[in-house]
Amino acid sequence: MRILHINKRYPPHVGGIESHLQDLARAQAAVPGVEVDVAVVAEGHPGREVDRGVVVDRVPQLGMVASNPLSTALLDLLQSSSHDLWHLHYPFPTGEAAVLLATLGGRSRPRIVCTYHSDFVAQSVTKRALSAPYSVLTRRFLARADGVIVSSPNLARNSSFLRRVTSKIRVIPFGIDPVPLRADEAVMERSIKLRERYGTPLTLFVGRLVPYKGVDVLLEAFRHVPGTLLLVGEGPLRGRLEERAAALGVGERVVFAGSLTFSDLVASYHAADVFVLPSITPNEAFGLVQLEAHACGVPVVSTDLPTGVPFANSHGETGLVVPPGDAVSLAAALGLLLEDEELRSRMGTRARERQAEEFSLEAMTNQVLSFYQELLLKS
Repeated sequence: MRILHINKRYPPHVGGIESHLQDLARAQAAVPGVEVDVAVVAEGHPGREVDRGVVVDRVPQLGMVASNPLSTALLDLLQSSSHDLWHLHYPFPTGEAAVLLATLGGRSRPRIVCTYHSDFVAQSVTKRALSAPYSVLTRRFLARADGVIVSSPNLARNSSFLRRVTSKIRVIPFGIDPVPLRADEAVMERSIKLRERYGTPLTLFVGRLVPYKGVDVLLEAFRHVPGTLLLVGEGPLRGRLEERAAALGVGERVVFAGSLTFSDLVASYHAADVFVLPSITPNEAFGLVQLEAHACGVPVVSTDLPTGVPFANSHGETGLVVPPGDAVSLAAALGLLLEDEELRSRMGTRARERQAEEFSLEAMTNQVLSFYQELLLKS
């Protein structure tokens, strides 16, 4: 079986979709008889590389429009493809358009699978202006696709676009490999030092500092939450958020750590008492960082979005779920977990168990490959 994944970017670009794609592609490439290629748009110099058996083609970029990289070379690559199956990761307007153009006419085409990561949410003026034509493109692309993967029943149920293609949908939860996140002696030494440096209790956030992540709501909530807030990640809002933290009187208890090495990130997970994902819009389609926290035995406070976020973090079982944008409820949930060690321990233990049972990389990979086989066998 020859598979071609199609996406905007690939690591080292930082992002949840990119991380998921890399994990899935590497795991597929390790299966005997499966060849995996990835086509993405280059942020710098185009070229080809091999990543643990995955052939990655980075095609030239012509420019950017509303966070979407433009490239005519992607269409050229698809038109010369001899793969059995194309797997596109939505939303990626250039990719969807290229797939439609490459399959025009009588040309025999591969099976087309789409992982529908999230609805297109227009936040900027430019994106709002493009939302109508992109809606048309989305409907045409989904009509052309043979199968659609969604990571949660929540997204399948709440997306207006997916209601039109229910017969094509397969719910396959995202999964991660917990092994790199385990606490060996070096990780535990680092985590102890982090707790000594920042004090306890310690609340951890990991993500880009962009509007939909709701960090401004988190800072507001933290006026009523004990301990230190460790913010891991960079983004365009960092300066504004630092000013906001100072204005709210929590600046001395909020640490803007920036980007961390993977080993330091793992140590941060194990140092944390609670993990928080305060996202406020459906741009947060799942929140893979929740699974990472769970794999480390850390309970999560997240928000009740109409996406996979509350599916990944089960309220009352692996953490607590609160209304998005509600600083009062967010503060109450964080305070409850931080002040109740027994509850925190119980939820953290269940979180680790549930990640292994329901959100493993092996299970996800097997289910995706099985879905491919079903589609390839259809006449």
